Amino acid sequence: MVVVQDVREVSEEHQTVLNDAMNDRMRAALHKVWGEQGPAPVQRCSVALMTQEFRAAVATA
Repeated sequence: MVVVQDVREVSEEHQTVLNDAMNDRMRAALHKVWGEQGPAPVQRCSVALMTQEFRAAVATA
């Protein structure tokens, strides 16, 4: 397992969305690691999609 930590500052208005996405990804990863039965929790965003959303939000600011 590889974990990447992004240490850039995030504006307060984007912090909630970022935290929710990070929690979803960690929950899905832990689901796989622990070998829990059933489908893994749904991950709302791919890295590419999150990057596009971030760029769009920054562009409008």
